[in-house]
Amino acid sequence: MSLKPEDAKLLRAALGKRSRAELKKIFALARSHPDRQLMAASLPAKKKPAKRKGDPLVREIEQTLKPIMGPAQEKADLLIEHIAKKYKRKLAFQPKGLADATRQLRTKFSDDQISAGAKSLITHLSKIYGGSDGVV
Repeated sequence: MSLKPEDAKLLRAALGKRSRAELKKIFALARSHPDRQLMAASLPAKKKPAKRKGDPLVREIEQTLKPIMGPAQEKADLLIEHIAKKYKRKLAFQPKGLADATRQLRTKFSDDQISAGAKSLITHLSKIYGGSDGVV
């Protein structure tokens, strides 16, 4: 069985200037492995889609509240409690984290008010506990 001229041309183009030893290894691989494995090994990996950037206000609040030692849920509770006292409102939010707290607070307050509330919380806690390294 001989190769068609176009198949021979395709092989020469694909394998280029490889040595006989390299060609023998390539053909042995082709015989011993299924097409699926060979294609997966030879083709470049698919690019993963870029991660979606989160809400900028949530990132800002996370950075602002970073000095508070504790889980995000406690930080969120402190933030909601502080904003409720600051603006003299009753807030019955039960957030699961800072992102959830931000989402719930946005229904009642602007982004600037929430951001200012986070900053004033840090200032308030630093006055109470007087530490510069970690607040709580």
